[in-house]
Amino acid sequence: MAAFTKQRSLQVVIINLLLALLSASPALAIQSHGPPEGLYVHQIGHILYGLAMVGFALRIRISRLAKDKAWRFMAVGAILLACWNVWAIFAHIVAKNIPAGHFLLNEQGIRTALVMDTPVSWFYYLLKMDHLICVPALVLIYLALRRMNSRASATTAGNTL
Repeated sequence: MAAFTKQRSLQVVIINLLLALLSASPALAIQSHGPPEGLYVHQIGHILYGLAMVGFALRIRISRLAKDKAWRFMAVGAILLACWNVWAIFAHIVAKNIPAGHFLLNEQGIRTALVMDTPVSWFYYLLKMDHLICVPALVLIYLALRRMNSRASATTAGNTL
């Protein structure tokens, strides 16, 4: 009887999930704010995130955690994320200095291309390659967490209750 109830409950959950997914409307998850407040808040977010990453890396560095390779990976990843935030701040500043007419729009009004005719537009293009900093930072943090997890799994494997 209990197995029938669990199976029936699972069917109800799956049906409800499918109905929710198939009848979903746009989430409209992007909330844009008019200029200049939206950019100010976004830039402040980059500043705070960058400072948090620097503080995190410094706390690792001055503690005994810095002796562990996983935590050193974590600290380097945090420093790279701080650098990424500085990079992104400059990219936003440069983006505001490019005339709107230099961006080509698609049918939905989304910027899809940039006319590369000035040094500023080339600098902006270079700054848009922020993934060259962000991805290695996230890979380092992933490697640190994986190393910590494998070490924790190894120590708890022998401690069965």
